[in-house]
Amino acid sequence: MQPSEIDRLPYYEYEYTISLYNDMLKDRKSNEDNLYEKERDKYNVNGLKNQSMRGIKMPSMGNSSSIKIPKF
Repeated sequence: MQPSEIDRLPYYEYEYTISLYNDMLKDRKSNEDNLYEKERDKYNVNGLKNQSMRGIKMPSMGNSSSIKIPKF
């Protein structure tokens, strides 16, 4: 159904159509969320992130008090 067709619907049909579309979107989102959870658990994404962050060493910034600012 085209947007222009939806705009021409009587009020009660418009509300019903929008309600149906909202229900379809909620179902699709819940299905995608479930699929994402399964894939995340399958590949253990959080564990991989933790392992990759352990291997990265951050350089130290040093002591900020050692910076000398000229006085005017």
